[in-house]
Amino acid sequence: MVSGDKFPTADILGNDLSPIQPRWVPPNVRFEVDDVEADWTYSQKFDYIHCRFLAPAIRDWPRLVKQCFEYNQPGGYTEFIDFDLDWASPDGSLAEDSACRKTNLTFLKALKEANMEPCPGPLLEEWVKDAGFVDVVHQKFPLPVGTWPADKHLKEVGAWNYLQLMEGLEAFTYALFTRQLGYNKEEVEVLCANIRKEMKSPKQHTLYF
Repeated sequence: MVSGDKFPTADILGNDLSPIQPRWVPPNVRFEVDDVEADWTYSQKFDYIHCRFLAPAIRDWPRLVKQCFEYNQPGGYTEFIDFDLDWASPDGSLAEDSACRKTNLTFLKALKEANMEPCPGPLLEEWVKDAGFVDVVHQKFPLPVGTWPADKHLKEVGAWNYLQLMEGLEAFTYALFTRQLGYNKEEVEVLCANIRKEMKSPKQHTLYF
């Protein structure tokens, strides 16, 4: 929607698996509900393709990247922004036996068992080049959890990241842990409560990329 306002002469198409799009959008913006992993059947190619935050949702990344290449106009751009969800700590304060780390490792393992790649970020450069893209640029950015970084920008990023994680824990865990791992609702709730308790500690310096 922001791009629609910024580029009023562009025709912008958004794709999502669920009908969660707003009703009021700029006149040059439209949305469709579709599975991005299905065969693409568009009648035209695109000048710019943007894929973002699909880490726990894609089963065949090389195929998705290849379809982006095939539907990108010659001279156009495709941009992927995605995660490496393997949590870490720059100072070792994320203990291996902590609820956060144990849940993170279980989360990664469950996604891989479900044939989904939880850490596509470090792999995207190779997939993009293998698909045929040229002039590839790969950048890596830290995403702290909480306001512990000294850097002003990272402190703000960490504050927003902390908020979205604290508010979204159940959404991130319920389906995967109950359907894939056999947890019941109460077990997931206890898990989320333990994570929230640890994440409130200013001594735990967690980040991912």
